[in-house]
Amino acid sequence: MLTTSFLQLHTAMYEWNKECPQDLKRDLDVFFGSKEFLDRPDVFYKGMEDSSQKWVALISMTGLEETRAMLSRVLEYDFTQLHEARNGTFSKISAAPRMPLAAAYNKFLKDLVRDNKALKRQHKITGWTRELDRATEMIMLGPKNDATTTTTTTATSQREDPTKVKPRLLTPLEYAAAQHGMWFISVDIESFEFDHSKILEIGWSIHDSRLNKMFDKHYAISEYRHLKNGKYVADRRDRFIFGQTIWASLQDAIAVFQEDLTKATKRNPEGVFALIAHDMSSDEGYLRKMGVIFPEKMVKFDTLHLNGARAKDATMTGLGRLLDELDIENYSLHNAGNDAHYTMELFLWLVRNHEAQKVAAAQENLPN
Repeated sequence: MLTTSFLQLHTAMYEWNKECPQDLKRDLDVFFGSKEFLDRPDVFYKGMEDSSQKWVALISMTGLEETRAMLSRVLEYDFTQLHEARNGTFSKISAAPRMPLAAAYNKFLKDLVRDNKALKRQHKITGWTRELDRATEMIMLGPKNDATTTTTTTATSQREDPTKVKPRLLTPLEYAAAQHGMWFISVDIESFEFDHSKILEIGWSIHDSRLNKMFDKHYAISEYRHLKNGKYVADRRDRFIFGQTIWASLQDAIAVFQEDLTKATKRNPEGVFALIAHDMSSDEGYLRKMGVIFPEKMVKFDTLHLNGARAKDATMTGLGRLLDELDIENYSLHNAGNDAHYTMELFLWLVRNHEAQKVAAAQENLPN
């Protein structure tokens, strides 16, 4: 275990550069790229900064003092002593590779960038997996959840109590609401391709876990009846296949959506419901700009994220491509009502598939 104290290399070089007289800065840059500076064992390291959870380049405190002495000798300027108190704490520390040339040093820094990107992706996937676990538990606790509609609960839970899943990631309110039955509302917005502030359609689907039924709504906005997509996005406004399209003003359409959000809070005593979208930030952003007020106990699930957890991949996949990839039959996408319906189908597929995988894994681990 390394007990040496460290300072971020970037911090040290920044402080030396800041202190260096202007007429010596070029010589300082030359020194930082020299073999004399770079090719030293037990001086440079790689470590995880505890505060940011990012990989950083480090210099040991003994190497720091040695470098300061070298700088004073080469540049004939007495640099201020740097202290470890200038920096944070680090873990997972390992020695940097040998860097006899500036190219090797540059590769070391590029590798840190690459590792941090991979780490960021992994953190995303970890968070999304937690989101998928929560969504799965909410659906599996539904009163109409049975073998004909969803997979069974995990083998471990079946041994303890075959009728329930023990709460893990849900709050007590969410758990009670899921058991009682709740609304899951998926939403989609279609805007004008040449001016995204002009909303052409709003669609939403309601999955009632108490009844295990789905209801679909599609509103076409009358103010923009004269506007049509077709150059960059398909125009499918008149192809809603899960009910009747209602032409209404934006204000009236939003009022109906707001009313359904209020109804959702009354579906269980806890006032909990879930909003679902494929790219939540986009659709939620549109709705907030249109004046929608989201109830306090609303839970959000993004099927982009849930699929990222399933695929263990942070790549964002569009709704149509993902439906095709998972063999979920779909027609007339880019109609807000249809997209909302298929987003709900995707959501239910993802959580039931996730539960099925957990069941299979638990059964594999059971003793013979």
